[in-house]
Amino acid sequence: MENQNFCLGLHAPAPDVLESLPGLVRLKTVSPKYIAQAEAAQTLARRFARDEILPRFLEIDAACAEDPTHFDWELWRQANRLKLNIAPIPEKMGGLGWSALANAFLVEELTSACMGCASNITFNTFGLLGAMVECQTDIILNIIHKMVHAQRQEKQLFWSWAITEPSAGTDVEDGEAMAAMQPSTEAKQVDGGYRINGTKCFITNGSLADYVIATIPADPGQPRESMATFFIPAESEGFSVARVERKCGQKASQTAELHFKDVFVPDENVWEPPGRGLRHTREILSITRGFIGIGGLGIARGALERGIYFAVNKKIGSRRLIDEKWVQMAFADMIKDINSVRCAGINFALALDACHAWKLFDLLPLKAGLKVTPERFLLSESLYSLARSGFIKKAGSRLKHRLVPDEVIENFVYYGSMVKVAGTDLAAAVAGRVADIVGIEGMDRQYGIEKSFRDAKVTQIYEGTNQANRIDIFKHAFPNEENLF
Repeated sequence: MENQNFCLGLHAPAPDVLESLPGLVRLKTVSPKYIAQAEAAQTLARRFARDEILPRFLEIDAACAEDPTHFDWELWRQANRLKLNIAPIPEKMGGLGWSALANAFLVEELTSACMGCASNITFNTFGLLGAMVECQTDIILNIIHKMVHAQRQEKQLFWSWAITEPSAGTDVEDGEAMAAMQPSTEAKQVDGGYRINGTKCFITNGSLADYVIATIPADPGQPRESMATFFIPAESEGFSVARVERKCGQKASQTAELHFKDVFVPDENVWEPPGRGLRHTREILSITRGFIGIGGLGIARGALERGIYFAVNKKIGSRRLIDEKWVQMAFADMIKDINSVRCAGINFALALDACHAWKLFDLLPLKAGLKVTPERFLLSESLYSLARSGFIKKAGSRLKHRLVPDEVIENFVYYGSMVKVAGTDLAAAVAGRVADIVGIEGMDRQYGIEKSFRDAKVTQIYEGTNQANRIDIFKHAFPNEENLF
């Protein structure tokens, strides 16, 4: 966008958190540091999206269309230097210490520029999310050590979460569907661990991942009762990347098929034993679904901004396209819907900070411990060894499950599913409506609108199809639906 007078979205001054969400003004009087952090996160994310992603997102998309394994490492290094890929890690331990609210603004700003590029940065928190679900001190410290060390050394470190299978997609995310699924993977118990065989497909970061968190049944005949969660280094013998998918949209984010052939996973890397894998999956979904909805919000915002830019500069005779009343009303409708979904997404992020795993970072003992403990000890082998001791290893997990019980997790699956459906349906609707307004000329690749259109669709499919999310919403709203009539 070359028009110097265009001051919308990524080109507007930041922060504008309180202008777009005036209800947070009251919260700022109660917790000024909390809101100030969110404002700083939005400012940094908007600058990065505008200055680093926007100038190259079409070039990256074209390169990935030619070669699906292409990856813009320079963009990744820029994000890495700013610690955007380790933003939730406490500041004292090397991260940015950003709240869920701050991360929500990060996601919205980056995805409004390019969802695929944003995914390479924000989806790389899968490792930390999986560790937070377990909340065993040794697992969390191990993951944080790996992430912080890699960030400081500017070394590649990617995580993937492998749940989807060729014969079971969203089935793996729902208890009833899982009972009838036909698994493509199996984990057979052997001395000292498990042997894993089978295939996972459509795995984000699968071709880049150094570590894979995989949900696999021990008994394919009873997948729900035997699903387990495994932590698998990509260097494991028998693990391979079969292919990187050619996709319609979000080309910058690699999606791969993974093969497991007699991959051995020791007992220490069994994060959840058979029968507990579905609970682990549901808890991660209770966080990630809402953020996918916020990503959809970002795509919608980007499509709208590009559509308005085109309409401002497109002349029809002596008038601009933006001067047509029907165009103004259409854009007004989209602005209204985007702001409504933003309110829902930010409410979800606020709730994560107040009621879910993020509140662990705000516990007084942890805050006090981080404050008084030297950083060199927090990231030391001595602390990691201490964390592996039996009592301490389980203490964090027991505390977390007491603070975030299963009923809270299911509540957040419900809330997250609503944000996910609203945000991703909005992305598809806005991208489609903008395409109708700008016509064939406006869908030329240079404007980026057709890319928004391509990027939007898959968000309605991953992290559970929107149909499956709707089923989750209904089940939670009417747990005893058989008694409704």
